[in-house]
Amino acid sequence: MTVYENPWAKSYSYLRTAMVGLLVALGVAVFYQAWTQHFHLLSSVSAYYYTPAQGIFVGSLIGLGAAMIALLGISLVEDVFLNLGGMFAMVVAIVPTSRGSDYRTAVRACQQVGTSLLTERPRNASMDCPTVTALAAATKANIENNMSTLLVVGVLGILATLLFARRHRETVPLWAFAAALLVFLAEGITFLAARTFFIDNAHFASAIGLLVCVVVVALMNARRSRDDKAVKLHRNGYAWIALSLAVAAALGTILMLTGVIALFWVEIVVALLFAVFWMVQTVEQARAVT
Repeated sequence: MTVYENPWAKSYSYLRTAMVGLLVALGVAVFYQAWTQHFHLLSSVSAYYYTPAQGIFVGSLIGLGAAMIALLGISLVEDVFLNLGGMFAMVVAIVPTSRGSDYRTAVRACQQVGTSLLTERPRNASMDCPTVTALAAATKANIENNMSTLLVVGVLGILATLLFARRHRETVPLWAFAAALLVFLAEGITFLAARTFFIDNAHFASAIGLLVCVVVVALMNARRSRDDKAVKLHRNGYAWIALSLAVAAALGTILMLTGVIALFWVEIVVALLFAVFWMVQTVEQARAVT
């Protein structure tokens, strides 16, 4: 029987590499769908939830989120933001972005057939109420099923964290545990108490949270590489990646809000930079254990 040398370290590296593979899969699914539509790009990557790319979109983000939570960060702060980022990624996956004002108008009109709301018929679109209402109902049912599942798994995850800490006699910093618990409770309470508000806003709020977590993790590594002589060779790399992420997020948001570019390109650039950062860190860690 063949015995692999240092299998745990290799498994750790393989898992980290698989996370990049999930991002690549998401990109391929999105651009393939764009190609089938003669490269007519939708307004955001998230909008591809409503296309044949949905399976890969949801699966890759769920997988990415689970891996971010499972992997241990190099520092406590990095670990906390990886955990939070994983939680946000899962909500981004299962709660789709809004389909736009015309779609919302159509849903309201179809829900109140026979009222004056029918005068709000969306421009340049036909009113197919059976299709519109079926899509709205299916989306709502998907969110309710998937989010309920995540909440149950989240409770189990919190209990597992406490049990592991007790078994290994580790002290979980109160602020770190409280941060994850606060996000979890905010998502759960909003979902249970304000279902419509959650469906309308959870995707956008979670996407912002995920972006912030990614930038913070990159910045923490840039700071660590500056202070740690053992990773001096990676100092400039981490610093440039962190700076690029921060600039891309800030500048991209401004350009998006002013209508210069679509959110689609902001998401693509941030995902690409995160993949580069993640592989640089993976290579560094692999070298450290060999």
